[in-house]
Amino acid sequence: MPEILEKSLPYSLIGEITALASGKRIEEIRIRAQRRSSLILSGQNVMLGYTATSNEISEIITRMCKGALYAYSDTINQGYISLPEGIRVGVGGRATCDGEKIIGVYDISAICIRVPHRQKKVGENICELLKSFDFTKGVLIYAPPGVGKTSLLRGCVNILAGGTDPLRTVVIDTRGELGFSLEGDLCLDVLSGYPRKIGIEIATRSMNAQIIVCDEIGDVTEAMSLVSSHNCGVPLIASAHAGSLSELLGRTGIRLLHEAGIFGAYVGISRAPYMDFYYDVTLWEDARKSIMGECL
Repeated sequence: MPEILEKSLPYSLIGEITALASGKRIEEIRIRAQRRSSLILSGQNVMLGYTATSNEISEIITRMCKGALYAYSDTINQGYISLPEGIRVGVGGRATCDGEKIIGVYDISAICIRVPHRQKKVGENICELLKSFDFTKGVLIYAPPGVGKTSLLRGCVNILAGGTDPLRTVVIDTRGELGFSLEGDLCLDVLSGYPRKIGIEIATRSMNAQIIVCDEIGDVTEAMSLVSSHNCGVPLIASAHAGSLSELLGRTGIRLLHEAGIFGAYVGISRAPYMDFYYDVTLWEDARKSIMGECL
């Protein structure tokens, strides 16, 4: 278990997790006020005996933030806390809003800790797709949450930015998660904490990127920045939450990117044995025919 979690979580919870997780992969730890906590172990939900009080959750959050909750208020309002070692903590509670904008989150009652792992070599299939497009178009990876999109993106970065003929790769790490374990002699720059829109613009115009990599796209306001980078000749590898191609292309922001021809292929992924993935590849032309068929 990462050191920051050992220092933040109650000893009784750590002991229960350690006993259950022997030889298994801890993917998520979920702590709920007045309800039993749970784990995702090697893809399976496992209920725990530990039940947190509201005060205990408050203490956990305070320790994670090293007593400086104010320093994390912006991201807490967006639903998460970024910790060292690529750990992202989802938080939920009682929100105070000004119109559609959340200006404060109080009485946090749910914590979802996503635990990243150093992945074996993955991503060759995605990189081969990029090469088949002569790096003129990007690739969009999609799947429901928790399947491994971020791990796959990291694998792609290690391949593209490494080796004997590396490409200038820029990672837009908005939530401090994507850059985890990107180590070694890589031709890589990581823009950590940047909003995607601004990070993409900097990567394109200031960092002279040959490849841009970012996680969890789909916002309409980001779409124009992605189109701009594409028009500058910089391909993008990105991920998005979706359970199917039709769900993916039904999102307004993704549809705008599709119409601009940003991605040469859409790749749905699912878990395969031994920490690998199954790939469902749809080329841009086939996706376009699918959309046209839905409109008839």
